[in-house]
Amino acid sequence: MSSNEGKLSHKKITQFIPYKTMAMDLEAVLANLTRIYVSRRDLEMVELLTACQPELFPVGSYDAEAERYEYVLKLAVPVKFHNHLRDNIDQIQPQLLADLGTVTAPYLHELISEVFVVLKIEQDTGWREAALDWVMEGGEPEPRKDIDVLLMVAPEDTALAGDLEQALARRQVRVARHVFVSVKDKDVHHALSEFEKRAHFGVLVVSASLLHLPFAPETLERILAYLMNPGKRFCQIWHQVERPEVAGRNPALARCLALTTARMSVDEIGALLMRYANLG
Repeated sequence: MSSNEGKLSHKKITQFIPYKTMAMDLEAVLANLTRIYVSRRDLEMVELLTACQPELFPVGSYDAEAERYEYVLKLAVPVKFHNHLRDNIDQIQPQLLADLGTVTAPYLHELISEVFVVLKIEQDTGWREAALDWVMEGGEPEPRKDIDVLLMVAPEDTALAGDLEQALARRQVRVARHVFVSVKDKDVHHALSEFEKRAHFGVLVVSASLLHLPFAPETLERILAYLMNPGKRFCQIWHQVERPEVAGRNPALARCLALTTARMSVDEIGALLMRYANLG
């Protein structure tokens, strides 16, 4: 493309921007779309649109001949629509696109070229409040501690703990471990208190062995509170377990991000822990 052509294209797009009003009218567009399905007495589509969370994304391609700007519309719907979408998505998406064409016909300079219907997954947002609590505490300098990383493991996972210790020791990281010999709430509470006093960063190794330990629900929630709170500087490593297994023990634990030995070497995990803990 010559410089003159580039300038001309840029000029066209600049002049075109004032016409882009569909994003501002998105709720009105959906209301009119719903009106079509009310007229058809399509209860399922009316409910789906009423419950959706819409987002409009500019595609970024400019059609110079038609002078239209393209958008992709994403409709995120609650999980309760899973079965309906699974069985009918091949009919739902083309129908939505066709009916949107009817509703948005007055927009001479814009069009929705694709529609995607996805499931809206509920997220845990408790970490936000916990992080703000850390901010309110003032971010005072952390006292000197004698441990860089504390590993918390089930008795059967000491071999993995040893490998992690070696990988971190090669990077001049001071490592210690706590083995869950006792899962009584007072003993776990003591271990977590010791972590805060002595270590900069904590790591929980979640394995089949740990998932089978008889933690009381309130004890597991105590550990989970550390994983959910960024201010506690605590993360988890999944060892020979996948998300369904973890979710079967505790769904909230499965929603927390984890490093995993299934797709990472111990050395790679050690390098990532260094970055997590700001140790190198």
